Amino acid sequence: MSNLLDNMVFKKVGVPLMQSFLDLSSARHKLIAGNLTNVSTPGYRSKDLDFHAELRKELNKDGHIEGKLTNPAHIPVGASKDKGPDVIVNRTQADGGVNNVDVDQEVSNLAENQLYYSVGARLLAGKFQALKQAIRSK
Repeated sequence: MSNLLDNMVFKKVGVPLMQSFLDLSSARHKLIAGNLTNVSTPGYRSKDLDFHAELRKELNKDGHIEGKLTNPAHIPVGASKDKGPDVIVNRTQADGGVNNVDVDQEVSNLAENQLYYSVGARLLAGKFQALKQAIRSK
């Protein structure tokens, strides 16, 4: 019964996509926070993810069954959900400092990402509010 409810209600209103949106935003937030934490770590390279490219990947998923690798020698079937987003490591050289973390850029990225997360959370809350209203109406 829960699979039927999941397929008929939640997937039709886009809850899985909104969940992916929030997951990507959360993952990016962790990377940016890690960059800011390591601002004075010698040799550290800043990390980020291409939010829009990762979201396009989520939109283009075709719903096929994906296999989970339990051993590195196994042959992958589909794309593993455990993989997560592709992390981009910035390999540029430091500008006379100890690493390549640009604090101003990271704070800007953090503010942008916070906006993405806030909008995603509000959209998801709106979807649940609409479902709640549909259930209550007679």
